[in-house]
Amino acid sequence: MNCMKEPEILTIDAHCHLFNHEVLSWRLLVDFILSRMRPRGTRARLETAGGISELKRIIRFFKTGLMDTENIYGKLLAEGGCNTVVPLMFDLDYCMKGADGADGLRRRKACKRNVKREARKEWAVLRKELDELAEQAGRGDRREIGEMKQALRRLSRKTERLPLGKRDAFRMQEEELLKLAAAHPGRVLPFYVVDPRRPGNWLHGPDGTIDISPMTDRLVPELGGKGGFYGFKLYCPNGYSPTDPALMALYEYCERHGAPLTAHCSGGGFASFSTSITVHGHVYRNGEVVPHDGVLEFRHYRLTDKLRVKEKAELLNHPRLWEKVMEAFPRLRLNLAHFGCQDEGMEWTELIYGMMEKFPGLHTDLSCITETAKLREMREYFLKAPEQVRRKFLFGSDFYLNLLFLDGMKEYMENFRNTFTEQERQELMTANPSAFLGLS
Repeated sequence: MNCMKEPEILTIDAHCHLFNHEVLSWRLLVDFILSRMRPRGTRARLETAGGISELKRIIRFFKTGLMDTENIYGKLLAEGGCNTVVPLMFDLDYCMKGADGADGLRRRKACKRNVKREARKEWAVLRKELDELAEQAGRGDRREIGEMKQALRRLSRKTERLPLGKRDAFRMQEEELLKLAAAHPGRVLPFYVVDPRRPGNWLHGPDGTIDISPMTDRLVPELGGKGGFYGFKLYCPNGYSPTDPALMALYEYCERHGAPLTAHCSGGGFASFSTSITVHGHVYRNGEVVPHDGVLEFRHYRLTDKLRVKEKAELLNHPRLWEKVMEAFPRLRLNLAHFGCQDEGMEWTELIYGMMEKFPGLHTDLSCITETAKLREMREYFLKAPEQVRRKFLFGSDFYLNLLFLDGMKEYMENFRNTFTEQERQELMTANPSAFLGLS
């Protein structure tokens, strides 16, 4: 009698995040509490049809982020996530670099000093307005509101103890992911985040040469490195161009060694708070890619300015900029994440689809597409694609950032199962990401 178990089929989440409390610091308190609650007013938000649900999501988001990395990973698996994950690092230090203008604060230290006080006020206002809503609610609703108040009280106590940038959260994030990958070999495949401004990532010679070994040494030996990372992550709206000369040197190495990269490429997400940034390479301005080598001024930088992200996404992360990268390195294994999704229109999605037909190495993922109607639109592109393009679509969740937009990872997975057939899911979750990661 043969009692041997068949090997488990890999299902791969090619785009997720396992940020813990070391990352969930004052910087995310700024972005998620103040920017999400203040512009619309807490009372107005709670009285809308989805207001209570949105507040529950914010609570769930923070509760998840206040876990340790191992437990966040366990939560992802427990809620139906894939058995193999690609957690992507994020460089919050350089998202906030130059944040003098955030919410009108002139000095970064002042921003740090005041943000806990502002967050404390927001928690208190929420609790008070939940009290007022409870007085008008029925018995069952009052019980639910009471439970939310208790959750808010616990969260406010925990966020009071978050560090205000005293420790190197970036290096701690790196160490935590490497520790998790070592504990779960072959199932946790982390990507190291790249920012050409971060000291130590690059060595610049007096003759203009660029030594990228501090970056490439972080890769696993199979990719020519000495470390534990399986690829790189880029997030250009944080304040740099995809064609920065240091990055071009990195692309050459990655194309030669088959090292994969994932780049954020949608109209939303994070963006630098700076009023100006020194940018080297190219930007996208007035409908064309143009060289830029110097200070780039921004019109939108305040925390509550809804155009802040859009402006930097257009200037620094437009698909046409990535097209220039792919023209130089057509076999670069690059994933332009989120399939270029925007709040309005399909311009970026159409551009990325056309580039996938043109460049052998270009991929995309369907991460953080939480609306079923939008997911069905993305499936239409997948179904109409010729075979060589269809093989370059990847599944991703964007966990746990996706918790801000739906009621949990189970819902995200259910939406995906209801949209794609079993055969299509096998392509998106097993065959395609295995090839992208060099596992097959």
